[in-house]
Amino acid sequence: MSDLINFEFLGTGIGLLSMPGGDGHTAIYVGKVANLSRPLRSCTCRESNRKTCRHLLALAKGVASARKRWSGRSFQEFFESTVWHRLAGLLHEARPPACDVVRVASVGGAVRVTMPDGRELLRYVDASPARLRFLERTGKAPVGDGSTVDRAELLERLALFQLNTSEYRLRQAGMPSNRESWQRSIWYRVAYHCVREFGDGGTFHPAVDKEEGTFVVTYRDPEGRAVLEISVPRPRVDQMLRLLATAYPAQDDLKVRPIPLQALRKVMGDSDLEVEVRPVLRALDEHGVERFFEIRERFRYGDLAYLWELGVLVRIDGGAADQPLTRLRLERGQIATFLDENRDALAEGTLVLDQPLQHLNVFKEVDDLRVLVGEGERWDEVTVYCGFGDDEIPLTEIAQAKKAGLPFLETESGWVDLNSPAIRSLTALGGATGEMSAGHLLRLKGALGEGVRLAGEEAGREWLDRIIDLRPSEPWRATPGLRSELRPYQRHGVDWLRFLVENRLGGLLCDDMGLGKTHQAMALMVSLLEQGEGGEGPFLVVCPTSVVPHWENKIREHAPGLKVEVHHGPDRDLETSLSVGPRAVILTSYGVMLRDAKALAKVAFRVIFFDEIQHLKNRQTQAFKAARTLKAESFLGLTGTPVENALQELKTLMDVVLPGYLGTDAEFAERYGGDRPPRALLDELRRSLAPFVLRRLKSSVLDELPEKFEDLRFCSLARAQETLYRDVVATRGAALAKVLRSGDGPVPYLHVFALLNQLKQICDHPALALRDLDRASDHVSGKWNLFKEILAECLDSGHKVVVFSQYLGMIELMRRHLVAGGTEHEILIGKSRNRGALVERFNNDPDCRVFLASLKAGGTGIDLVGASIVIHYDRWWNAAREDQATDRVHRIGQKRAVQVFKLVTQGTLEERIAAMIDRKRQLLEDVVEEDDPRLSKVFSREELLELLSPP
Repeated sequence: MSDLINFEFLGTGIGLLSMPGGDGHTAIYVGKVANLSRPLRSCTCRESNRKTCRHLLALAKGVASARKRWSGRSFQEFFESTVWHRLAGLLHEARPPACDVVRVASVGGAVRVTMPDGRELLRYVDASPARLRFLERTGKAPVGDGSTVDRAELLERLALFQLNTSEYRLRQAGMPSNRESWQRSIWYRVAYHCVREFGDGGTFHPAVDKEEGTFVVTYRDPEGRAVLEISVPRPRVDQMLRLLATAYPAQDDLKVRPIPLQALRKVMGDSDLEVEVRPVLRALDEHGVERFFEIRERFRYGDLAYLWELGVLVRIDGGAADQPLTRLRLERGQIATFLDENRDALAEGTLVLDQPLQHLNVFKEVDDLRVLVGEGERWDEVTVYCGFGDDEIPLTEIAQAKKAGLPFLETESGWVDLNSPAIRSLTALGGATGEMSAGHLLRLKGALGEGVRLAGEEAGREWLDRIIDLRPSEPWRATPGLRSELRPYQRHGVDWLRFLVENRLGGLLCDDMGLGKTHQAMALMVSLLEQGEGGEGPFLVVCPTSVVPHWENKIREHAPGLKVEVHHGPDRDLETSLSVGPRAVILTSYGVMLRDAKALAKVAFRVIFFDEIQHLKNRQTQAFKAARTLKAESFLGLTGTPVENALQELKTLMDVVLPGYLGTDAEFAERYGGDRPPRALLDELRRSLAPFVLRRLKSSVLDELPEKFEDLRFCSLARAQETLYRDVVATRGAALAKVLRSGDGPVPYLHVFALLNQLKQICDHPALALRDLDRASDHVSGKWNLFKEILAECLDSGHKVVVFSQYLGMIELMRRHLVAGGTEHEILIGKSRNRGALVERFNNDPDCRVFLASLKAGGTGIDLVGASIVIHYDRWWNAAREDQATDRVHRIGQKRAVQVFKLVTQGTLEERIAAMIDRKRQLLEDVVEEDDPRLSKVFSREELLELLSPP
């Protein structure tokens, strides 16, 4: 590099310095300058103002010589390809001081570069003239004696001319850019100096100071002379060795020895007084023989360690870089906390116990439970003992220690962690005194499985056996107050519900759709009343608004002994509803419950049923908070979808029906939170919930193949919808009614049929009747809201659904709703082609969830056994057409029970049509086309008048 000794390079720039004894001028050339279209050439001499001066001519020769030396590349390109550039970048990340910050001093014939706090960065040990140029480039050369030149100032000038607009503004604000900071740093200048002086040659050699443990890398130039000794920051040793080993693969002293080494901490001593925790390394030689080395802090470099006994650098396995290296002394009272905090290390084997201490444990779970009972059915005669290892401790003692604020309870086998979730729930359910309850025992039975043992007097054991087996005091027996016969699985469900009520517990009945959750709830109420256990308070049923008519009709039809009172609408009066006596069943909606929460909270109900309880899954809602204010001996939830998105939803529902059973939200999240809780914890939660959650699927409880369930679902007209309905009846309907009443002449069936269709369309959706589909959202329909609720429940439960409607406009509204919700579906109407392909996709594609069909096009000739739900959005004139359409799903090849929903708007012709169809089902054998005057075969003159009456 001697021919370029008075040149300096930076980026696209090159500068020419006047050496000592010269004329003192400086020339620069910068290839790219912001806001200039051509290179910048400048010199400090006067001659350059008139012509190209000799300095610029010399500079041009220097540029040519440099390009030749670096094979046509710029110096910057050559520099960035060197190992020095990569090494400087790594060191800069660890310690990024600028040249003007570091300090230099002469020590024993070397130049020592340190941080302001005295930490050594490097030593320049080469005594050749290059040492002076190193000091000049770092701005540390003596000034004013005429023997040096200001290379650092030239590099600063070159950097200044190459600033872009943003960097210039930052510089003016006193905030150098990352590029400026890098180019002014000590490590950049060290790397730059070595490349300028020695090119990309030379070698690097690591060594460890055996006194201080400092890791030093010595750079030797291509002739083998030592130039620099770099003190490498401990966190960067591993990266630096990897970098150099890649650049110099044949150099043996850059390799880390492949000795398997594991960092451990060993707990030693006598637990009666105190113990000591020592850091050690366990090494296995090639013969598998173990050797242990005490870890010394000064010889650790992240994942690397220098074994001074062997004189080699080794890599430590097992995440040892995070292991603390200091010795610890623990008193007796500190041992449990230390072992608990390091339980993962104990399990992984990175913390080991000395032989005298290996019997000690920190217990977070109960191993088993012994319940000692007396002679009677009294919980105050029950004593509970908890097993931990070889020890057995009364629950009262654990509860008292927890109440006293102790973190651990010491036993012969170790310590019980009183703050673990399992122990917290154990004491929380039992109360501060450790008393037992039915819910407490069932929770423990669920968590421990067979780990609960009953002991004591025989009579008491039989009583507790009934608790554990979830059996009521008396099994279900048929009662005259319930007209419908229960299936076996429904009888089991009523027994389970009664067990909960008898023990003042709550639960969730989560049977699949169509298995009769409503019937089981009605049967429970009837059995409690007729067997003298109804209590003083009435029953309360809270459900979605659209389901209130369904409950009312079911109770009146199947349980007439119950006095149903609907607490809904603007004229509702709770006092009047309650006045009917203890057999009262108050029906209300979630909205009314919220608005009337204060009045309802004053009533002591016998049992409160929350139908579709998933409406309360969000504890932040006012509805949830209102539900928690209600009072009852038992709370029961009915739902087909207890969990929709997260376990926390199930926790919230359990807080409604059995408050406190699953602990606080924080405790629940700590134990069962996270995206994927461990399978063992999920199994534990399932066992804990099992006594209080009952769920049966159609496929598991129905032996018949297949079974069909039909369900009329009632709704009400919205206010504007009702006004429209009344207006049509009052105008067009009045004239036709007058003709019908007169009895003169033939019945104008075509006109009547057109009017009935208009009224049905109003019941379906006002936008349909008004031909205003594009603004359907501006209209409200009670049936549309009911349909969306049923459809969402079916889809959330994993069912495929077939929907029939006789109106193409209604099918279009359904299509738009499905598209908006991202639900894949198929549509079959009269103009559809490739009917077979549509049906094939619906039956076999799991992503295709809904099949929309007009009753005329889809009612015959196809097989839709992929579905298990049928929804008849609007009623046909006779049952035959509906049954024929339903049989597209409920037919040979169907493997699941089929649920059929038929939507009916209360107080309208739809409700009257449903009643007439039921009365005349045996007569409806013919298919009546919508424009067929044979309506006379179905409806008489009197019945048509009934259909045209106002709501």
